[in-house]
Amino acid sequence: MNRERQYQFIRNIHRLLNKGYTLLAALDILEYHYSKEVIFIKGELEKGNTLSQVFRKMKFLRFVCDTIQIGENSNKLNDMIELVNKHFTFYRNIKKLFTKFLLYPLVLMIFALFAFEVIRINLYPVINVMLKDYSVKQNDIIIFITFHMLKIIFFIFLFSIIIFSVDKRLANIIPLIKDYRSLVVMKYLEVLIISGNSLEEALFFLQRNLNYQTYRITDLEKRLIYKIKLSPFTPYKKVFINQILLGMKSNNLIKSIQDYSEFNEDLLFDKLTRVTYYIQFSLFLLLSINIFLIYYIVLIPLFNITNNL
Repeated sequence: MNRERQYQFIRNIHRLLNKGYTLLAALDILEYHYSKEVIFIKGELEKGNTLSQVFRKMKFLRFVCDTIQIGENSNKLNDMIELVNKHFTFYRNIKKLFTKFLLYPLVLMIFALFAFEVIRINLYPVINVMLKDYSVKQNDIIIFITFHMLKIIFFIFLFSIIIFSVDKRLANIIPLIKDYRSLVVMKYLEVLIISGNSLEEALFFLQRNLNYQTYRITDLEKRLIYKIKLSPFTPYKKVFINQILLGMKSNNLIKSIQDYSEFNEDLLFDKLTRVTYYIQFSLFLLLSINIFLIYYIVLIPLFNITNNL
């Protein structure tokens, strides 16, 4: 089941559970729309498997399976499904934001890279010979920028992605990624603490289940307990630490975590929206400049030659 279908399935189960239906009754209603999936789920449940085990077999996202399992162990399955639905909506909104503002410019840039390379290989050498015949000189730097600027930017971007993928902690120095990852951790903490775990138990669970290099949960635990200064390669800002400490002092950690998640989720979307606008504008500006440069080094000299004939 792909991610979008998982989201729709969880959202519909959440709606039906909120209306008072049992899980089995909700599955009966959804069988018309998700016949293959519901038949499989019912069959596995009848064999004695838990819902989280069934979801793992269906290749649901790890976060979904872990959260459902926590709900089963704490007898708070409905609450956990509600949290899964909220978090699915969060991830889906981020995806929609990038799809809406960046998909078209990125596709256009890739097409432009291909088109400009075809011009460089097939068309420009012919024109360059003609210009030399008429003793028309061109600036080599402008020619280099025209045909290689987009490629250089594209490969720098690709190289950065590879570097951040190999060493995930390096991405934590980027404020936007730091905000996103700290929010992910806070959402996990919300699930675990609502289900009855202590903060220590929740951190132990995260230490076992989240990527150490990316989230460095042991460093977070040392900061909360021993007040050891955090490395810049961790995804935790001062406000994150202060919010958890505030919840611990006020003996109301759940509310403190929920307040952080709600407030910072809105802030993150505002930042992401601005960043996608800037990226979109920059991509269109680069393409416009490149098109003008093509016009400048190819068409203008040809027009001048034509006028002099």
